[in-house]
Amino acid sequence: MYKNNILKNNKKGASLIIVFFILTIILAIVLNISILLFNQIKIIRNIGNSVVAFYAADSGVEKVLYYDRIEIPVGATRGICNICNVCLQEDCNDCLLTGNDCDPETCSDCNITFNTAIDAKRSFEVDVSVSQQCKISSGIISSFGFYEDVSRAIRLDATTKASTLNILSSGAEATTQGQTGLNMIISAEILDPEGVGIQVVLAAITGLGDEAGNICEPVCDDSGGSCCVYREIELINVGGSTYSKPWNYGLQGVNYTINIMAIDNNDYCAEVQNITINYE
Repeated sequence: MYKNNILKNNKKGASLIIVFFILTIILAIVLNISILLFNQIKIIRNIGNSVVAFYAADSGVEKVLYYDRIEIPVGATRGICNICNVCLQEDCNDCLLTGNDCDPETCSDCNITFNTAIDAKRSFEVDVSVSQQCKISSGIISSFGFYEDVSRAIRLDATTKASTLNILSSGAEATTQGQTGLNMIISAEILDPEGVGIQVVLAAITGLGDEAGNICEPVCDDSGGSCCVYREIELINVGGSTYSKPWNYGLQGVNYTINIMAIDNNDYCAEVQNITINYE
């Protein structure tokens, strides 16, 4: 009888151990499922936040496009370099322009940054980089949207045809001096490696002195003074890759800086080399 009681007690102890292991396994399964569900819930919540952050970034792109394409200053091709002047402070916080040419009319080399708080939780930051190669103005818009602890970014590359040229910052350059009674013959070799054809070759000439042809900027008055500082002439193709034109008409002892820019039929800059100045 005593032996049977011992066997029964041992069986009860083994049952408790088995129940304990079963409960441990169930608990582990429940914990793993809880962790998986928590991570899934977090992922689903972040997906929702990501959508909100994405649309916040999209709002930044739309704002830039509005001011760039709609709010265009008189005489300009695009309006992005004028955004700090026309956008309200609360809409374009910390608006900053840096670069060699952030003039609202030309806007050929400029970086624009600003940020906007849509509400207490949503905001975006914008970084715009504008550059120009001949008649093609390129803009890279980077917009970063923020919501809760999530951020999303959008980048948009856009080009537009420019109505203004910044000849002095590109092309090739030569310095010369006018001689009495002689025309100055400006010549340059223009390369067209893409074979698309050359649209126009311009010579931008800086230097004092009035001359025949009335092509000064600004036009000189009748006083005969040396008021002409900048003028722009078009060189003519004289065969092959050579473009040339006489100019000056006998001005004496006047120094000139000549910049030449060539534009191909795709409105991009063509390579300029071998600038020569001769007299006749």
